[in-house]
Amino acid sequence: MLCEKSNVIMAIAYDFDGTLARGNIQENSFIPTTLGIKKEDFWNNVKELSEENNMDEILSYMYLIVTKAYGAGAKITREELSKHGKTVKYFNGVEEFFERINDYAAQKGISIEHYIVSSGTKEMIDGTTIANKFKNIYASSFMYDEYGKPTWPALAINYTTKTQYLYRISKGILNAWDNKLINKYIPENERSILFENMIYIGDGETDVPAMKLLKTNGGTSIAVYDENKETAKTLLEQNRVNYIAKADYTDGSEIDAIIKSTIDRISLNLKNGKLQIYNKQNIVEKNIQKSNNQARNKQYYLSVLKTEGFKLEDTNKTNKIYLKKYSWDDHRYQTSFYIWNNGNYIGTAKIAKLNQNKNEHTADLLEKNFDKLDDDFFSVIRFKKDEIDEETKEALRFLLNDISNTNKYDNNEIVKKSLKRS
Repeated sequence: MLCEKSNVIMAIAYDFDGTLARGNIQENSFIPTTLGIKKEDFWNNVKELSEENNMDEILSYMYLIVTKAYGAGAKITREELSKHGKTVKYFNGVEEFFERINDYAAQKGISIEHYIVSSGTKEMIDGTTIANKFKNIYASSFMYDEYGKPTWPALAINYTTKTQYLYRISKGILNAWDNKLINKYIPENERSILFENMIYIGDGETDVPAMKLLKTNGGTSIAVYDENKETAKTLLEQNRVNYIAKADYTDGSEIDAIIKSTIDRISLNLKNGKLQIYNKQNIVEKNIQKSNNQARNKQYYLSVLKTEGFKLEDTNKTNKIYLKKYSWDDHRYQTSFYIWNNGNYIGTAKIAKLNQNKNEHTADLLEKNFDKLDDDFFSVIRFKKDEIDEETKEALRFLLNDISNTNKYDNNEIVKKSLKRS
């Protein structure tokens, strides 16, 4: 049912360094005063350490923050790191931007949640004057001992892991530790915030995976620049972002206009009935094709896989989706299949039928061609490659009735002995 007065929730996720603030946050006061070295020397040391140890640069800079501080005889605690956030130099208009854009959205019946997704130091970002503007700050942070001293990285966010936090925002899983829930299949119409109602703002190539994820899924990606716009221009030419704009957040600026136009688009869709509002979390259904109607979902997910259905017979692996019988014996149950996608092996699926007999392979109970498992079949899927995009995984889980994240059938013997056998 369309609920015209309910708010749609949209999210804006920001990189921090070079996006909201000038330079890297560690350079404002920590590197020159606490460490007593030039910023160029520090970042050169980071690259050298990374290359010598085949090490991620985020972990390298976090390691050097601690070791160089101790080497300089400096006190380093969460509180001390936080103080360095107070010296941040923002781009024009940043401090006034949030309240202004929130007010504009509210007039259109839209609530905005702001997030930071950054490789920068969280403790320093927490100390900035704008930290309270964000619902959550995802950034690289430390674990501390009983004396308040950093002992180990608690979170290290690099360019590829940024995408994980966009999924967390979309699914409403705001912690950083719950890996089971973030990988659980959640239909798009049950997510807290749709990708198409999200904006990501970043300044460089380290933001590309996050930018591309949103752009591909109907969201809005903006690459900002300070003086030199060549990097941003290249990202636009490569179709990795929707817009480029100068890092100026004042009223009437390019960024201001782009975000307001995005708000207007969402508001217009709502008024025209293209968006529907569900439950108290203001969950938005993307369109009729992705409704709760199972038949429509089936057609949608088949289109995601670019196939008309699954095949059990294909010795040349030429079909888009092919399930190859694998006669592995689990306590006399035989349920295993290899999953081939467009000629590439992408994982395994154990498929079973309710009350399936021992010594009976599921392949003999299935049709040789089918578009979705019947309700009396279910599966547990294990993907081989992390590179498989989330929507493909969702499609396979839906069409093969994956029960990995439900305990509904756990008392069934074939589930205990075969499908979920550890």
